Amino acid sequence: MNSELQNLGTIQIPHPIIHEDECKACGRCVAACPKKVLRISTRFNNKGMTPVEYIGEGCIGCGICFYNCPEPYALEVQKK
Repeated sequence: MNSELQNLGTIQIPHPIIHEDECKACGRCVAACPKKVLRISTRFNNKGMTPVEYIGEGCIGCGICFYNCPEPYALEVQKK
């Protein structure tokens, strides 16, 4: 119960977690994001693709990026 009370005062900030080696850089999540907080990276992953990256702030946690991603393990949305 004590830990539950402590968590009530914390602000949870949503953010996407991108598993770079699963991303095929199709850009669907980038195009679908209503806040435009995702972009295609300029660096390569282990498969030779340029994965999507989060710009670092602005995510509202809607999950639209997740639902538009064709790769089942490339993207998830969590709260900090």
